[in-house]
Amino acid sequence: MADFVLRDWTLAPYPGDQAPPHIHHRSDEAFIVLDGELEVLVGDERRVLTAGQSAVIPAGTVHTFATRGAAGTRVIAVMTPEIDELIQALHSGSDESAAEIWARYHASVAAPA
Repeated sequence: MADFVLRDWTLAPYPGDQAPPHIHHRSDEAFIVLDGELEVLVGDERRVLTAGQSAVIPAGTVHTFATRGAAGTRVIAVMTPEIDELIQALHSGSDESAAEIWARYHASVAAPA
């Protein structure tokens, strides 16, 4: 059984996607909405999740997420340690390029459609 990290995220309202559409090549991820609305892109389908709903993103699938509405969203993010480390590295303020960080954690930003 794989190890997973659970993160309780309170996402402030934000215009557009919280992250660029991207792929985790070796890791699955999931989002469980506790409060508010979360728009999730999984592959080529966008859907809006409300409290109690979830989305599972299999490894190798293009995805991103966005808050909906003026109140923000509270989400439990379920991820592998590798994804958790990627997120921390991307927000660390390092001089390393974003592309190098994505690649180190077996992930990449998706090419524009």
